[in-house]
Amino acid sequence: MPIRELDILAPAKVNLFLSVLGKRPDGYHDLISVMQKIDLVDQLHLCLEGSGISLSCPSSVIPEDSRNLVWQAARLFFDRTGINDNVSITLRKMIPVAAGLGGGSSDAAATLSGLNTLCAAGLSTEELLCMAARLGADVPFFVADMPTALVTGIGTELQSITGPRGYWLVLVNPGLAVSTRWVYENLLLTSEANPYKLRGYSDLSEYAASLLGDDFAVGDGDHALYNDLESVTVKKHPVIQTIKEQLLADGAFAALMSGSGSTVFGLFRHLDVAEKSRASFRKLYQDVFLVTPLT
Repeated sequence: MPIRELDILAPAKVNLFLSVLGKRPDGYHDLISVMQKIDLVDQLHLCLEGSGISLSCPSSVIPEDSRNLVWQAARLFFDRTGINDNVSITLRKMIPVAAGLGGGSSDAAATLSGLNTLCAAGLSTEELLCMAARLGADVPFFVADMPTALVTGIGTELQSITGPRGYWLVLVNPGLAVSTRWVYENLLLTSEANPYKLRGYSDLSEYAASLLGDDFAVGDGDHALYNDLESVTVKKHPVIQTIKEQLLADGAFAALMSGSGSTVFGLFRHLDVAEKSRASFRKLYQDVFLVTPLT
C-alpha cells in the first residue's frame, strides 16, 4: 500500500573552510568550502492530501507561502514530474533563520527528497541535484549523501571527503539575521583581503582538505580554519568577534563564523568543557546548541 505521510529530518551545516575566489559574469561567486553536516535538525512532515501546496511553520515567523524555499522546492518538484500538487507540509524549525547554518537550503533539499519518496517519482540523485541547484547554491549539498564535502564552483560541485572526528561543537547565534547577499556585495575581492586568493583551485583544494586529518591544525599558518566572509560580517556586527574570543577562552581549540553568519561555532575536544561553555552562553543568548558532526 502506498505511503501517504512521511517524516524527514533536515540537518544544519557549518563551514570549516570558506574562501571566495571571485565574482562571475552572471553575478554569482566562485568559492571553495568544506561543509560539514551537524545533528541540529529541522523536522518536516509531508502528507499527500488536499489540493495544491499547503505549508505550515508553527512557532516560527518565516513565510508559509511562495516566499519560503520549501514551498518553492515543492512547486519545482511537481512541475518537473507532472504529478498533481496535493501535499501538506509542516515545518518545525530548530535551526536559526538567516544564521549561516543552511537551514532553509536543508529544508528545501529534504522536501525534494521526501516528495520523491512519498510520490514514488523515481528521480535519480543526479536529477534531484539538478533541481536542487535551481533553488540555491547550498541545496545540492543537503540532497547529496555526504556528511562532509569539498564544495567548489558556485557551491554546486561536490566531492565527498572524510571529515575529522572526535570533537563537539558549541553553536552560538546572537540573534542577528544576516543577509548573505549583503555580505557578498561588501566583500573585497583582493589579494590583500584574502591571502589565499592567488593560490588557485588546486592549491586551495589541497589547503581545504588538509584540515581534515586526525587533528585540526589551528593558527595563522597554512592549515588554519578560515572564512573569507567573517571580516565583512564582523565589521557590521562586532559581537561575532566577541563570541569567538569567549569560545576560545572557554577552552575551544578553534572558533569560526559559519557561512555569512551570524552563528559562531567553537570546536571542543572534551564534552564536559563544551557543556560548561554552552551553559555560560545560554545565560546571554537564546540560540545556543551543543552538537556533533554527522558521519
